[in-house]
Amino acid sequence: MTTPVQPTSNSVAGAAQTNAPGTTDNQEQPLGQDAFLQLLVTQLQNQDPLQPQDNTQMLSQLAQFSALEQMTNVANTETQVLSAIQSLQSVTSMAFEHQLIGTNISVDDGSGNTVSGQVSAIKIDQGQPQVVVNGTAYPLSQVVQMS
Repeated sequence: MTTPVQPTSNSVAGAAQTNAPGTTDNQEQPLGQDAFLQLLVTQLQNQDPLQPQDNTQMLSQLAQFSALEQMTNVANTETQVLSAIQSLQSVTSMAFEHQLIGTNISVDDGSGNTVSGQVSAIKIDQGQPQVVVNGTAYPLSQVVQMS
């Protein structure tokens, strides 16, 4: 007569509570691929050999892991696409701003007055484009007329 082997709570809890280096145990970490695989391996190591895990449960867990992996891949792809779009927007914006050099424009100087003149340069200040008219830089958003 054999006694079924029960998984210890420490081994399963240990697999589910793996933390990244430099983190503390009291911070909640979302379960990722590594934690899911560790939990699955721990379940397999500690199952009763006379009553193995049901095949449908195993397939269900593998399907959940596959879905998690695909969602992670989609999130990574979305991040890469967003980065490429932002880079393209920056290049397009710089090309437009460069074409303004030599153009006559009118700019609101911020105090309600309009300054007119030819754009002599384009400046980038803290990531924001500025047009230089008559030696003074104005944000591109303050251009009111181009001719």
